[in-house]
Amino acid sequence: MRRLRASPAAFAAICFLGLAAGYPLGLLLMQSVFPRFLGGDWSDAFGPYRAMGQAEDLPALLRNSLAWAGATTVTAWGLGLPCGFILARTRLPAKGFARLTLLAPIMTPPYIAALSYILIFQPGGFADRLFGLPEEIRGFFFSFYGVTAVMALSSFGYVALAVETGLRAVPPRLEDAARQLGASRVRVFAAVLFPLLLPALLNAGVLVFLDALSNFGVPAVLGSRSNLPLLPAEIYHLITSWPMNFPLATALSGLLCVFALISVFTTRWLTRHAHGKGQRAFLARETSLRPWQAGLAWLWLGGLFGVSTLLPYAAMIGMSLIERWEAGSPVWTAAHYATIFSEGSPGRAALFTSLRLSLGAATLCALVGGGIAYTAARARGSVRAVIDLLAVLPRVLPKIVMAVGLILAWNAPWIRLELYGTVWMLLLAYVVIYITDALNFGASAMSRINANLETAAEQLGAGRVRVFCEIVLPHLAPALAAAWLTTFIVCMRELVASLLLLPPGVDTTATFVFNQFEQGDIAAAMAMAAVTIGFTTAVLLLFQFFQFRHRKPKMSS
Repeated sequence: MRRLRASPAAFAAICFLGLAAGYPLGLLLMQSVFPRFLGGDWSDAFGPYRAMGQAEDLPALLRNSLAWAGATTVTAWGLGLPCGFILARTRLPAKGFARLTLLAPIMTPPYIAALSYILIFQPGGFADRLFGLPEEIRGFFFSFYGVTAVMALSSFGYVALAVETGLRAVPPRLEDAARQLGASRVRVFAAVLFPLLLPALLNAGVLVFLDALSNFGVPAVLGSRSNLPLLPAEIYHLITSWPMNFPLATALSGLLCVFALISVFTTRWLTRHAHGKGQRAFLARETSLRPWQAGLAWLWLGGLFGVSTLLPYAAMIGMSLIERWEAGSPVWTAAHYATIFSEGSPGRAALFTSLRLSLGAATLCALVGGGIAYTAARARGSVRAVIDLLAVLPRVLPKIVMAVGLILAWNAPWIRLELYGTVWMLLLAYVVIYITDALNFGASAMSRINANLETAAEQLGAGRVRVFCEIVLPHLAPALAAAWLTTFIVCMRELVASLLLLPPGVDTTATFVFNQFEQGDIAAAMAMAAVTIGFTTAVLLLFQFFQFRHRKPKMSS
């Protein structure tokens, strides 16, 4: 039997990932099987699963969750596929702006979009006040179909960008050969392009499916109002409502894990057996559009942008600026924004809490994730396989599952560190949940660095530190900067782990928005949502500006 031999760096990476992700997941699974084992009692084995099987509403809960995630994926495919084709194969005017319209809904937290749509479609909402909303449309929105539409509008951009990338990887000669043999455009797409696009569609689809299956915000704010019980919201209810039922919550979390892992490994198997794997990018063959064709393309893209971004943003900003309604007309005010930034206000405290936590988590993820990515890239055999397996867990497992596992892991009786119940617990959760983004960015950068460069430098007498600083780091730094930015943005908007792990009396921007909306102070909630989105968007634009200036060639004197 081969022994697992790891360098000190690889051993440290395995220990970190095992403690961060493997230990909470293992403890969660143990708790779901032996509900009293944390107290030293191994009785009632599989009791939570028996209770889960006896629950009358569980079959409907599972059907709803799987059907909702599946319907969201199919809808996102239907919306995103034409967008990706337009971007990859046409000379659409203002294509750069078109691509930005697809990024905007991705950058908007789904729970904020859901809250904004509620403001539009609820009785007495904006639609009622402006033109009177037919009950049939309201009934459609507050149903399975409306919840699906909201989630699909938040995630179809993943499909569009994946399709664009997939189409650019198709060699033009394949289409030319099919055309020369007399195939029509429809036949070329069905017989040539679609099979080659299948890996990209499957990968984007599993991303959308997992995002929907594990999403907490949309089920919590919209599913509850649409009489649509879903797994993440039920797990949250079991943990936070009296009497708490932690064993059943862990059993449902384990079930959610199983669904997530099955979908990931099934997609990987299908991708390995699909065509088009390993294609490189080619110079895309773009078709010029007639004015009416460009108009139709922009009608599709603009319509999606309006529904997915402009409409909820208008509701969010409009509500944040309304003081009251008089005779059917709004009375405008900026007081809600002034309150957020006023000295000693809960909103200001929440904003600074999120800012500190996000800065810390983004920095730790970039540094630790970059080190692990470098270690994994230079490891071999079983060591690299173990690191890759542990690294993928935070990415594929639902965030609420990781949060429940972290509660168990750091509230266990053998833990002497007073971490649970403090804001440091949330910082740890952010690092554990989002370090995979830094690992992915780092792994992508490391794949472009030839290891022979490091070997040659070492043979010429350079030490490992100098080799890393002068050869590896210049290539790795841009990827880590992108990882830092991504982590900072998602942590500023993170909801479910913040709700479960924050100590009493402390808020982040996301929990402030959620709690204020549920308590009826809707204008304050929307003002905080607008501030958060505006701030993170400004950080993104600033990052893009400095990146553009760095890449811009300097004029020679």
